[in-house]
Amino acid sequence: MLRPAMPSRHAEPQQTALLPIATLTLKLLASALVGAAITLVFWQDRSHSPMSETPAPLAGDTDSQETVVYPSARLRLRHPSIDREAEAADAGAEPGEIPSNFPRRVRTVTFTPPMRYVAAPRADNPLAGKQLRYLIGTDSLGRAGDDEIVEVSYDTSRPARRGISIAYCNLFDERNTGRYGPYLKSSDTAKEYNEGQIDPHGPGWEKNLREQFALRKQQGFEYIELDNPDAYSVKDVVGAIDLAASYSLKVIAKNPLLLESGAATYVAHPNVYGIIVERGAGGAAELEALRRKAGKPHLPTWFVAFGSGRSWAGGVASKAKRYRNMGVTYSSAGEYGNSIDILTPSESTGSTGSDTL
Repeated sequence: MLRPAMPSRHAEPQQTALLPIATLTLKLLASALVGAAITLVFWQDRSHSPMSETPAPLAGDTDSQETVVYPSARLRLRHPSIDREAEAADAGAEPGEIPSNFPRRVRTVTFTPPMRYVAAPRADNPLAGKQLRYLIGTDSLGRAGDDEIVEVSYDTSRPARRGISIAYCNLFDERNTGRYGPYLKSSDTAKEYNEGQIDPHGPGWEKNLREQFALRKQQGFEYIELDNPDAYSVKDVVGAIDLAASYSLKVIAKNPLLLESGAATYVAHPNVYGIIVERGAGGAAELEALRRKAGKPHLPTWFVAFGSGRSWAGGVASKAKRYRNMGVTYSSAGEYGNSIDILTPSESTGSTGSDTL
């Protein structure tokens, strides 16, 4: 009897071994497909995200707050002594070459406003119409009246009780102390009076002035005279007047015509409130021309003399009568030890206390 053929017993183990491999392969393939699908979904979402696009700004939209970030830009905080070659390399430039987009240093400009003089020109001058008692040769304050002006000596430490006081100050080293060097040797006046002619380019120049100005301000003076300006350039003299203004001290110009071409600049300074003229430093007509040239036609002007200068004082007085705010005095007690009236400002033509500078 014929029997149906039976499957070989040797084939069953082989099929059993292949089954797990096929299953694993299918699982891996399925996982790959799922991963790809997920990646595709995220990619599509990212490609449609607003963050991925940088819309161009609207024309005329100058107030846009949008910040554009360039991929190649690097933010660095460095010391001002930055290595520019390294920055050039970062930006793709050749060593030693500064790239066009390199941040340039911003230059700052310091503006110093012009000095506002504390003694700027006013509609009236407190010194106008008043006679000057020029007493720099004595420590006595004299007997000045309420309508008079007294100039006190270098060593006098307080203003007069009445009237207006002017304190004598010196551009030279008054005592020739040697403390304000370096010194010059070109002034005959400094040699005659044994005073030190201070070099205006040295540290002693300002030191001498500041010490005098601080002291006079502390003593209560409002006006000062700066003696011996003719030994210096007008630039140096003007600088001293500026410094006096910083101490709220008003200046009386001394012998301005001796500064020659700088005379008008000297007198025109806003912090100059009067003029004192000694023998040999000009007459009435010359000072009148100078005042007008400086733009101060009524600036109070006083001529002073001593010793053999009596006749000179009389001659000046005879001509000064025709001009406003001019006075003349003479000292019979040595070099400015007293003051005798030759011509008072009230006797000159049209002089009043309300005259302008």
